[in-house]
Amino acid sequence: QELLKYSTSCDGVQELQEALVAMLDLLKSVNDSMHQISITGYDGDLSELGKVLMQGSFSVWTGHRKGPTKMKDLARFKPMQRHLFLYEKALVFCKKREEHGDGYDKTSSYSFKHFLKMNAVGITENVKGDHRKFEIWYSGREEVYVVQAQTVDLKMAWLNEIRKILF
Repeated sequence: QELLKYSTSCDGVQELQEALVAMLDLLKSVNDSMHQISITGYDGDLSELGKVLMQGSFSVWTGHRKGPTKMKDLARFKPMQRHLFLYEKALVFCKKREEHGDGYDKTSSYSFKHFLKMNAVGITENVKGDHRKFEIWYSGREEVYVVQAQTVDLKMAWLNEIRKILF
C-alpha cells in the first residue's frame, strides 16, 4: 500500500495494484481460515460446506413461524450476538466465546448453533427502521433472521456475496 501510495505516476503501477489485491485476498483467506478452525460443536466436516467466503459478527433477531414476521414483534426482543460464516453451500451461525488469557494467549472460539443450506435461503435486502438490517429467510419464510451489520457497506458486501451464491 505504501509503495502504491508513492508510485502514482511510475511504470509498474498496474503490477503493484495487482500485487496488493493478491496480498489482501491472501490475508482475508488466512484470517477466515483462522476463525473457521475455532468453530466447536459442529457434528460433521465443515469442508463439505465449501469455501469460507465471508465471516463476521452481527446482531440477529429470529422468528420461527409461518407467515410474515412483523418487525414490531421482533423489535421487542433483544438481539443475539452471532458470528456468521458464509460458505458456498451454507450459512453457519455461531456464538463467539472469549477465552481468558494474557496478551497473545487470549483467543476466541465459536460455538456452533445452527446452519442454513444455501439452496433453501432467501433474502430481503431492506428492513424497515434501519439501513444496516436485512432478512435471511429459510424454507419459504418458516424461519426468519433479521441481521444487522455494523455498517451499510458491510451489509452490502454480504448481500452481494449471498446474491452470487443464490443466482
